[in-house]
Amino acid sequence: MRTLRGRVLLSLIAGMFITVGITVFLFVRLIHSLTIDQAKTELHSQIDKAVQILNDGDIGDIDDKDLKLKFKDKLYDADFMILNAKHVIIAASDPRKINAQLHVPILDEDGVMKLDHREMLYATKKIDEEPSLQIVVFAPLSSLRTIVGQLLSTTIFAILGSFLFVLAIGLLVVWKTTRPLKKLTEAVSQYEPYRPHNPVLPKADGTEIGELIATFQEMSERIAKHQVYQIEFLQNVSHELRTPLMSIQGYSMAIKDQVVTVDQGLDVISKEARRMIHMVERLLQLSRLESLDEPWTLSKEDLRNMAEQAADLLAPAAAENHITLEIIGDSVNVTIPAEQIFQVLVNLLQNAVRYAHSHIVVRIEAGNVISSSASLEQPNWSIHIDDDGDGVPEEEYEAIFDRFYKGQHGVTGLGLAICYQIAERMGARMVCERSALGGARFSFIVTGTQKSSP
Repeated sequence: MRTLRGRVLLSLIAGMFITVGITVFLFVRLIHSLTIDQAKTELHSQIDKAVQILNDGDIGDIDDKDLKLKFKDKLYDADFMILNAKHVIIAASDPRKINAQLHVPILDEDGVMKLDHREMLYATKKIDEEPSLQIVVFAPLSSLRTIVGQLLSTTIFAILGSFLFVLAIGLLVVWKTTRPLKKLTEAVSQYEPYRPHNPVLPKADGTEIGELIATFQEMSERIAKHQVYQIEFLQNVSHELRTPLMSIQGYSMAIKDQVVTVDQGLDVISKEARRMIHMVERLLQLSRLESLDEPWTLSKEDLRNMAEQAADLLAPAAAENHITLEIIGDSVNVTIPAEQIFQVLVNLLQNAVRYAHSHIVVRIEAGNVISSSASLEQPNWSIHIDDDGDGVPEEEYEAIFDRFYKGQHGVTGLGLAICYQIAERMGARMVCERSALGGARFSFIVTGTQKSSP
């Protein structure tokens, strides 16, 4: 059987058959032993009775009707014979055996002998009044086996009834246990991310199967969210690319119709083309960041030096908007993916230059923290960029890191998303909050628990 239900049932039935077989075997031996012991006890009891009769009278007074064996509330007549010293039968319950020679040695007080091609269970004892004589009381083992057979048949029927009852309970338990798995298999086989209404998964409980169902429920929710996210992403990309494409198409037609001059048209076309290239580059960069297979090169860098380089790169744009850039903090040497951290600095400074009124502060902070998994101190550093602009509404602190989420002066809506993705890849935190300068503060925070090898 290939199914789990079939295998469990097969194992259950096989185990029960083995258990029943062992139980019957041991019970038969026990019943047989108990029956033999009881028969020997009964034979000794009857032989004592026979000896008492002989001691009180003579050999003619004894009769097999006086010797009764009781088994399972039934009485059986016991046979007897009296032997002389030469093992000649001088009296017996069967007159045909008188004067016959008994060729079977009788040595013990009880045992099994073969008489008339039949096995007999016997007990023997010397007669007190005539020590040269001994009496033997015996009964065929076939009678005892009949009793054992009756007891065994009753036992087998009882065990068979118990077996069927336990098997029925086992079938019910297996069916109830595997039923959620069957429903889960059917629901998963029909699951499609793009369908608005998928088959309902079974209800999870505290069992191992319930945990599996809960895992599938969480997985289906993540797949559904990813599907929605992917659709939204494609819609946003299409929308963002459509605007420059329409501008390029419109101005190319305007040049053709001589509505605008060639210089004016080419200037707009060139600007929109650069905008598209910039957006595609940002999308490719974001896609690479989400791929965990691409290794990052680590190097030891001075965070203040990197901040100064990024500030020099943005200095012309800041000067054009009459904004001053200030860097606060001492030199901090850390091992980092320099290219990615420099990208974070540039993106955050570009964002600050767009929204600041007159002043931007880049603050470098460093320290040590005790690792929760070891007693060693590990590096802890952060970069804060404050501006004195209008700030970000508190309800947008988390959404501002989503793709294509643009503020009033945003360009592609991808810069902050790239910073957030770099932070996640490093195990760091990207936080937006209110700045002491009155505008927004964007913080890139790395603690001792960050990933050491992205």
